[in-house]
Amino acid sequence: DHRPEGMSHILLIIDGMTDPHFRIADYPSMDSMQRLAPVDYSQGGRPETLACTLRILGLREIPPHIRPVVEAYGAGLEVAPDDLWLRGSWYHIDEQGQPDRQESPDTFTLRTDTTTDVEPHDLGQGHWLFRLREERYLCERLTLPTPFVTGKMGDLLPEGDETIRDYFSHLATPRHRLIVWDKGVSCPLPQLQEPSVIIAAEKVLLGLGKMLDWETVTHPSLTGDIDSDLDLLARLTLEAADGTDRVIVHVNGADQAGHRRDEASKRAFLHRIDSELLPLLLRSPHHLTLTSDHGCDPVTGCHLAGPQPILCSGLTHLRGNEGYRKQFNSL
Repeated sequence: DHRPEGMSHILLIIDGMTDPHFRIADYPSMDSMQRLAPVDYSQGGRPETLACTLRILGLREIPPHIRPVVEAYGAGLEVAPDDLWLRGSWYHIDEQGQPDRQESPDTFTLRTDTTTDVEPHDLGQGHWLFRLREERYLCERLTLPTPFVTGKMGDLLPEGDETIRDYFSHLATPRHRLIVWDKGVSCPLPQLQEPSVIIAAEKVLLGLGKMLDWETVTHPSLTGDIDSDLDLLARLTLEAADGTDRVIVHVNGADQAGHRRDEASKRAFLHRIDSELLPLLLRSPHHLTLTSDHGCDPVTGCHLAGPQPILCSGLTHLRGNEGYRKQFNSL
C-alpha cells in the first residue's frame, strides 16, 4: 500500500447513477474530479447491483444464483445449504398487462391459505425474499422473468414448478404484481484481498460484508432511497475512514427513483449528492473514487449496461498505486 499513513481510500458507489441524459458537467463537484477510463461492470451480463459491485471490487468470476442468499445474510436470516431463495419486487402493471415501474400496492396481505411451504420475508421498499426449505434442486429447473430488461414481457410468473407458479399467481392486485426475478442457493463467495468497511442501507451490500467478514455500518436514517440522510452518511464515512484503509460507501436513491420512472427525483437526488455529500468527502484528507455499478433509465425504469464513469479526487495516489489503477482499467 503506497498511501500515506492515516490516509484512507473512500470508494463511493452511486447505484444506477447514469442514464442517456446523465452528464458529469451538470454536477459541479463531480465535474471537479479527475477521470479514469469508464468501465462496463456488467461485462455483457445482466446489469445487476451485486455482480457489478463484485467486479468493481476486483472479482472476475461471479458465482451464479447468489443475490437472494447474500440479501438473506444482510437481513440476518438463517441460510441453510439446501434451501432455495427467490427474490421478488412489486411492479405497477400498465394497460397492456406489462410492468412499467416498481411500485407497491397501498394494501396487500400475503396468502396464508396455501399448501406451499413458502416463507416470505419483507426487505422493505417493495422487495421480498421467499425461502423454500430443502428445495435446492428446484433452482436450475425454474425460469424467471427479468423485469430489468427493456422490452415486453410475456409471462410474469415463474415457470418449471406448478406449485410455485400457483403461489405467486395470487400475489397480485388489478394494477400491481409481485414479480420473482432472481433465485439463489447457498454457495461460497471468493474472498477479496483488501479488508474494508461497508456503509450501506441495502441488504445486498450488508450481506456481502457479512459473507466477506468485513465490518458493516448502517443506520435507520440511511434509507436506500432519495430521503436518505446524506449528512449522516458523510459523518459515518469520515469516521470509518479515520480508522481503516478502505471504506466502501453505497448510495441507492438514484436507482430507486429510476425504477419508479421519476426522472425529476433522480436528478434532484444526484444534485443532493453533489452538493451535500461530495464536498464533505472532497475536503477530507482521504482519497475518493466515485463510480456507478450500472445505469438506470428513468424513462423506462430499467437497468442499463454500458461504461460507467470513474472519478477520482486526485490521480497522485494512483501514480503510486499501479495495482489499484489496473483494477479499474483491466476489467
